[in-house]
Amino acid sequence: MRYGWFDNENREYVIDRPDVPVSWTNYLGVESLCTVISHNAGGYSFYKSAEHGRVTRFRPNGVPLDRPGHYCYVRDDDTGEYWSISWQPVGKDFGQARYECRHGLSYSRFTCDYRDLHAEQTIFIPLGDDVEVWDVRIRNDSPTPRRLSVFGYVEFSFHHIDIDNQNLQMSLYASGSSYRDGVIEYDFFYEPWTFHYFTAGFEAQSFDSLRDSFIGSYRNETNPIAVERGHCGNRSELGGNHCGALHTRVTLPAGKSVRLPFLLGVGPREKGRQIRAKYSSAAAVDAAFAGLRSYWQEKLGAFQSQTPHPGLDTMINTWTLYQAETCVVWSRFASFIEVGGRMGLGYRDTSQDVMSVAHTNPAKCRQRIIELLKGQVNQGYGLHLFDPDWFDLEKQAAPKFKSPTVTPSPDRKSIIHGLADVCSDDALWLVVSICEYVKETGETALFDEVVPFADEGEATVYEHLKRALDFSAEQVGPTGICKGLRADWNDCLNLGGGESALVSFLHHWALRAFVEAAEYLGRTTDSTQYCRLAEKVRQTCESELWDGEWYIRGITSSGVRIGTHKSEEGKIFLESNTWAVASDLAPPDRARSTMDAIDRHLFSEYGIHLLWPAFSKPDDQIGFVTRVYKGIKENAAIFSHPNPWAVIAECKLGRGDRAMKFYDALLPYRQNDCIETREAEPYSYCQFVMGRDHTAFGRARHPWLTGSGGWSYTAATRWILGVRPGFDGLIVDPCIPADWKEFQVTRRWRGATYHITVRNPDGVQKGVRAVSLNGGPLVATIPPQPAGSVNEVSVEMG
Repeated sequence: MRYGWFDNENREYVIDRPDVPVSWTNYLGVESLCTVISHNAGGYSFYKSAEHGRVTRFRPNGVPLDRPGHYCYVRDDDTGEYWSISWQPVGKDFGQARYECRHGLSYSRFTCDYRDLHAEQTIFIPLGDDVEVWDVRIRNDSPTPRRLSVFGYVEFSFHHIDIDNQNLQMSLYASGSSYRDGVIEYDFFYEPWTFHYFTAGFEAQSFDSLRDSFIGSYRNETNPIAVERGHCGNRSELGGNHCGALHTRVTLPAGKSVRLPFLLGVGPREKGRQIRAKYSSAAAVDAAFAGLRSYWQEKLGAFQSQTPHPGLDTMINTWTLYQAETCVVWSRFASFIEVGGRMGLGYRDTSQDVMSVAHTNPAKCRQRIIELLKGQVNQGYGLHLFDPDWFDLEKQAAPKFKSPTVTPSPDRKSIIHGLADVCSDDALWLVVSICEYVKETGETALFDEVVPFADEGEATVYEHLKRALDFSAEQVGPTGICKGLRADWNDCLNLGGGESALVSFLHHWALRAFVEAAEYLGRTTDSTQYCRLAEKVRQTCESELWDGEWYIRGITSSGVRIGTHKSEEGKIFLESNTWAVASDLAPPDRARSTMDAIDRHLFSEYGIHLLWPAFSKPDDQIGFVTRVYKGIKENAAIFSHPNPWAVIAECKLGRGDRAMKFYDALLPYRQNDCIETREAEPYSYCQFVMGRDHTAFGRARHPWLTGSGGWSYTAATRWILGVRPGFDGLIVDPCIPADWKEFQVTRRWRGATYHITVRNPDGVQKGVRAVSLNGGPLVATIPPQPAGSVNEVSVEMG
């Protein structure tokens, strides 16, 4: 069943049937203000922190779906009938009204055609201002004049998730609102520095800043009393539940249109007045929207492909990069699933996120890298979940919310957790991410920048990386394999703190990346030392972890080997075996055997399962994964994050047909017309897909904020299409299906543009016979060209 389609020309996903089984969301804002919004205008806004900076309210997992939201109501004042521009919350019958939602790059547009009126509501957050702009347009397509009332409505949050959800004793009597100069100002008594506002570029005929006045008793957003009667109650108060509701009346002659800007922002009334003056004109709104479009066009121009695969092009050229960028900017805790109940950065997640978008967002990636380095202790491990503000002296000095309810303040040292809470893989990801960032930007000086540790002392970035590698070298078990500590990448597979094959494979991968960097920097002593360590790790893994056809997953603290032929359940795991190959540790024969086993035991039409067979018997020596229902999340679901690792592994083996088979199985684009199975957005990767052991096999869950977006982008661009930066040149080394005869890539790198044409006359899957740059032959990588130059690259496979 199809609910929408990809409009590649406008880089939009168009939902023309809004009764989708679940919310299909979008992210507005790329700086400090963010709105997570659904295809029916449900959702919430926050400023900087989804936990402590909430602007509007959201009721997660609620009934009805995704309420409340950022709604615009239209009322026919002659008949009294009303509707919302988005299908919900009023929800007119599809036989009478036509609705459409267009999710674009940092904007969403809702349209409704009803009773000969065409209405649009475009919501976006412009660059440079912490304000959400609603560009509302209404056109009268009837032959007679129409008298209308238009209402904009949002429900304000109590700023903090815990207060929103728990402490109504305080919050109901600690927030206030007032209306003056066309601006509703909302404040929180215990935070005198925090204000939000709702205003409009017109003079309102009536307003409400009390939710219960606008909605009414025993009603909801579907039938608010203010809209029903045609005017707001003009009420504000200190205490209670607050909203922003503004109403205006318009008379539209036949064929005429009106534009009405609504503005939701951060700051006191004076800020609201300034923003109101700035965005009152249609020209100013149009200019801000054009600036946002240009922002994304510039980003997307860093990598564009034209291949025989329209789904790959659609996702890579727009949607997968957009998802990866969203993860870097907003981390993991602001969605309809993670609704701000946690805050800060996940160490492993953010370390991986920055790998995928250094070419489109180097400044944000650099910021995240420094934050991660500050979240590393001098022993070498990373703080698994931390708030960067902990280590920012300016933010530490800023005023903070103090609840009148007495709660003990935690000891400052308590945020520096010890070995008992260390995830053994965290800092290893950062080693490679920093190397990849330098390859992209050429900023070798970063290695010598001095950054403090989370606990005490400081060191160069280069030394930080050595500490991470040394930590993993020291934390090994009886067989010499890295300890799993609290957990590795798979949080639910704890092994009782035993030994993790995955971490040893990642250690090898990070060591090789560091050795390459050390050689490039001319630090031969380090390159020799860590090259020897990498070889030691390789030999230990080969002697201890090979199981005949694939590699084991690990060894519990009691010595039981997990992920072997002899295991009753959990015989083979995806994540560890892919990294045995992707890290270049496995020799070719074992690498092929391993990936063949993954294809044989774990592959399905919806993606590759995380393990097989599913666990059905609780075993705490293995971990919490044995207490998860079969086919869900870590227990034999199709966990999306490691699926691209299998694509990369197959590309390293030169098997382009297999790599594309794996890529296609997970590709959301391919599931656009089977939403009755998938349910989730076909433009976003999800955290996991229900596995074959579950009755809902193929149902995708937890979209957007997952590392599978960034890794899928990396797998497609750097390994299938094969265009990736090195320290001293751009590499073009594709691994494609044999039936691809040609493809093109435009890649920006270090200020120059490269138009790359790859031809495959012999139908090979991997191998480059010849490369030329601007008509001249090359024998190796493409050297950096002058900034601003446009270069033609020709590659012939063979």
